Amino acid sequence: MDSVEFTTKIEHGVIRLPKEFEELDDQVAHVTLTLETAVDAKEKKERLFAAFKKAQEIGLFSEIEDPVKWQRELRNEWD
Repeated sequence: MDSVEFTTKIEHGVIRLPKEFEELDDQVAHVTLTLETAVDAKEKKERLFAAFKKAQEIGLFSEIEDPVKWQRELRNEWD
């Protein structure tokens, strides 16, 4: 038996598969739900904001003169 793991939001009783699992459409599956509590979500949000604040304080990207040009150069490396 194969298994996959992903995080999604249940909307009106429907669990949507991420696009990367489209080939599983119309398959029979055994489902086990592990619900994320509001506390977990709040804690994740707080940790993310703390990381952004730290990056801002240390000037992580301050040496980048043209952010748009920098992003384009990064994306060109992937081609």
